[in-house]
Amino acid sequence: MFIFPETEKKLKSRISSYKSSMKKEKKEIGFINDGSGKRYILFSLYFVLNDLDKFEEYVGWYNEEFPDDVGEPIQKLCWSLGLYRANKTVEARFMLAELMLSNLYLIPHVIGENLEKEYKIWHSTNFHYLDYVDDLPKEVKESISKTEIEWMRECYNSLEFRRIRKRYIEIYHELLAVREIEERSVLLKEAYSLLSTLQRS
Repeated sequence: MFIFPETEKKLKSRISSYKSSMKKEKKEIGFINDGSGKRYILFSLYFVLNDLDKFEEYVGWYNEEFPDDVGEPIQKLCWSLGLYRANKTVEARFMLAELMLSNLYLIPHVIGENLEKEYKIWHSTNFHYLDYVDDLPKEVKESISKTEIEWMRECYNSLEFRRIRKRYIEIYHELLAVREIEERSVLLKEAYSLLSTLQRS
């Protein structure tokens, strides 16, 4: 379990330490392996620090270093709300939709609509399960404002998000029973395209 820094000074120190560690790794071996997930934790640290300039600088660096990275749900939560704080609401909404499909339970957990049980669907990674919400640092949750929660709730309950979510759940429920590779590929291709109707920027 990640232990969150207790003070702003320690928060900045942890950020500096993580960034230095990854830059050192790249210098030594030519790329950043980051098996411990520092690149994701930094999103949480910057979100709690609430320094938008530093946040945007880090996002730019992250996109350059990890252009094909799938990411993880808590990272996407902090990324989405960081964009929202920077008044980039279209990008923030798209990232929130990505979060929704990376873990169906985290948004309801944050906005107070907790789910009692998991959907009966194929969970392809550990990030997809209900108990993942327990990994959300309380410092992150406490840093989310009422305005941000209302914005998340409005997006989550919108017709477009509900339509995307409904079809995603249907597809991943089907994947529980489908074993034939070609048929699975068709379903997964549709799942990966569900956000194509949303404006990205």
